[in-house]
Amino acid sequence: MNIKPKLGFHPVFPWRRVLLILAGLILTGALVVYLAATVFPSVGAQSVDSLRAVIGDKAVAQLETWIFQVQDNIQQVKFSLGIEKAASPWQMTSPTPALAAGSTVPATLIPTSEPTATPIPQTTAAATATAAPAMTPTPAPWRPAVAHALGSLEGEGIWQSYIKDPNGRTVAYRTFIQPDPKRPYTVVAVVAFDLSKIKLGFVLGFDEPSIKGGPKGNGLIPPADAQPGTLLATFNGAFKAQHGNFGAMAQGVVALPLKKGLATIAIYQDGIVKIGEYGKDIGPIENAVAWRQNCSLIIENGQINPLVNNNSPEFWGANLNGETVTWRSGVGISADGKTLYYFAGPNMMISVLASAMQAVGVKSSMQLDINNYWVHFVAIRDQSGKNSAEPLFPDAMKADIGRYLTKYMRDFFYVALKEGN
Repeated sequence: MNIKPKLGFHPVFPWRRVLLILAGLILTGALVVYLAATVFPSVGAQSVDSLRAVIGDKAVAQLETWIFQVQDNIQQVKFSLGIEKAASPWQMTSPTPALAAGSTVPATLIPTSEPTATPIPQTTAAATATAAPAMTPTPAPWRPAVAHALGSLEGEGIWQSYIKDPNGRTVAYRTFIQPDPKRPYTVVAVVAFDLSKIKLGFVLGFDEPSIKGGPKGNGLIPPADAQPGTLLATFNGAFKAQHGNFGAMAQGVVALPLKKGLATIAIYQDGIVKIGEYGKDIGPIENAVAWRQNCSLIIENGQINPLVNNNSPEFWGANLNGETVTWRSGVGISADGKTLYYFAGPNMMISVLASAMQAVGVKSSMQLDINNYWVHFVAIRDQSGKNSAEPLFPDAMKADIGRYLTKYMRDFFYVALKEGN
């Protein structure tokens, strides 16, 4: 007697159990990514890295993209209903010593030191009575170039004194840009540093970036630069090795070799900082004490790189493409090489970050890390002889606020007062 086989799943293989496990992994992954992006960024960020080992980079990237899109949709609904409003990333003070687009320099920003009168030796009393004293000119105070407002928030594009040296001189200003007309709640913070007064340092984390079996850094700011009153700020580095193997070197340790065609920030022995494409704008860098690469240039010779309109992960991240709306950060440099800029903000595509960078007049710029936990900037205040971290975004950057003040696993930059200043 012939018995026809039954159609359906093979009775031996546990299809239902496999499907339930897969569904459980997807739901768990979505929950982890959501927690990383919203409620518990410090715990969630580490959990996302662990999740990558289980389901892979691409699967995590898809979950992140979906979560970020849902977040953005919710944000747009809240804004349209008036539940939330666009606001400055920090509390504005009034009146504010500031530099606005097209304005003259307020008296409160001009150094208090006055030109010194130097009497010219005279031979007669009459000559002494009539001769005018020679005046020693006071050097013009450093300040960033004009920032152009792109939105309508009060205070946008106005440079405010932000970080001062122990003598009370401003070495960094800050402002914000509202660059996305579709998302008025997207506000990009910009910090401008005087490179004649500060030195930029780069630290390799004790775990990242690195390749298996390769050299690693120590994750520590050099003791001389970490002293209270000398250390002025710290901010995040760039992508992990697995997300592009972008070059990284510090303190003589080459964690990842340089690659031609990539955006590169190089720090030289004399304190000069350059940002450009390696192999084109930046040539041999034997005299560099540190360098870091990440993706493609965003601004090139003052213009937005055409690649900004190509949202391929190949150019803007091995997992999340340039169109993904998320936290992003970056660095730029002025045309005269005297001003270093740091950028950070939420709800951004790469093209929006490019608009903010161009609004303050950078010559060249590049993206650093992305996602809310990894985008991190703090000013370092000297509180009774101890370093105290003050976040650029008071609410969004308070998780593990002093992470770079101790031995840290990921690479980062720091800003210290230059010797002799």
